[in-house]
Amino acid sequence: MTNYLSRIKKIKDSYDFLKKESFTPALSGTNYKVFVSDNYIIRFRDDDPKLLLREVEYIKQLNHPLIPKVLLSDQVDESFFMIENRLPGQTVDLTWKDLSADNKENIIGQVVEFLLYQKTQTREYIYSVKTGKKYKSFLDYLIDGIEQKITKIKRFEQARGIIGELLLIINDLEIRNLFTFKKEISLVHGDLIIHNLLTDGKKLTGVLDWELALWGDSDYDLFRLFYYQECAKAYQEQGVDHTFESDYMDRLIVEILKSDLIKDKNIFQKKYELVRAIFYLNALYWASDSDSPEKNIDEIMVQWDKKNGTKHFRV
Repeated sequence: MTNYLSRIKKIKDSYDFLKKESFTPALSGTNYKVFVSDNYIIRFRDDDPKLLLREVEYIKQLNHPLIPKVLLSDQVDESFFMIENRLPGQTVDLTWKDLSADNKENIIGQVVEFLLYQKTQTREYIYSVKTGKKYKSFLDYLIDGIEQKITKIKRFEQARGIIGELLLIINDLEIRNLFTFKKEISLVHGDLIIHNLLTDGKKLTGVLDWELALWGDSDYDLFRLFYYQECAKAYQEQGVDHTFESDYMDRLIVEILKSDLIKDKNIFQKKYELVRAIFYLNALYWASDSDSPEKNIDEIMVQWDKKNGTKHFRV
């Protein structure tokens, strides 16, 4: 922490508009080291500075009151950083359980409105901030690096059966064809969990952390939200849903289904089947590189079995 405080002092000395600001560590977790003042946010990134620069360039293309504006990006000592204007409020995970029913309804409604806004922001190409690549089709983005992931997961014998089940879905030609055309390419946040949303307790005030953003399939954020609902339900069943994310996700999915966000539910469901299989594969990949790979792989397999009924058919 001392190193960051020293860096903040150097940054304040370099930029007059920061001199009177007092920065303290942010309360919520992130891949950045984040410090906040009354008016500004400093996000440090000690690894993958090119990712920070790509995120900066992406955010600069956007103009919405819920999206922070990047004021500058630079390097201090060995650390890269970006400075944004501070949007009011706290992240929703810190406040959800204490909000009134009316305010929860307001926030959910505004999240749906933001998802609708995203669909109006379009491009002619598919691009990922995380990878820094453009893709010919959204399927190419979804399966980027899949062979390396499978190889790593297969080191754990317990996961080989579920890998086979996931690949049956991922390799389904009928579903894959739904992702091979450059149509409906729009703004995708990529990680719209409650930790990345701000509220003042009455309304939505910000959408943060755009490092997983895309120009991609217009349904992709919805796919992730349906998957997050599944994960949140699992946390609730395990008694570890301390942020009441399951309640938030249940309410949000109800409103999504009532809205105009999903144009064709049959096609949406088919596409989600493939994307969900990739989400599970990515979870297994994370587990295989974690401190407790066998335990984490088992937990993911239990969740998959619970939703798919495949346990008794696995060899």
